Amino acid sequence: MSHSIYIHNFHLDGYGHVNNARYLEFLEQARWHYFQQLNMSEILRQIQLVVVHLDIQYRQAIECDETILIDTHILSAQSRRLMLQQIIRLSGSLKIAAQANVTLMPTQNGKTFRLPETVLQKFNQLISQEK
Repeated sequence: MSHSIYIHNFHLDGYGHVNNARYLEFLEQARWHYFQQLNMSEILRQIQLVVVHLDIQYRQAIECDETILIDTHILSAQSRRLMLQQIIRLSGSLKIAAQANVTLMPTQNGKTFRLPETVLQKFNQLISQEK
């Protein structure tokens, strides 16, 4: 499931390519788009998924007026941890601009808690379907 973003001038840094901090925003936007497409956004509004680990490998600069596609996939789902992979590609190309592995932790009221069994089952079904 891909999410597209058009790159505007305000996304760029002084070197004329997308600033590294913008990647975090793009990835967050794509994650919520992914959950929304799976009809899970309402459930997840009640469960705060906090990013506890993020590893980004930058491969190619993204420049103004390009469109990027971000693919999001669930790698694993456990009661207290959800691991995703997100790949940013240049539209119309197979070139990968960046790849990120993201670990999310469910929290409520500032404390970690176990995902409800129904939510965990839904995530595990998605993993099976995406393979």
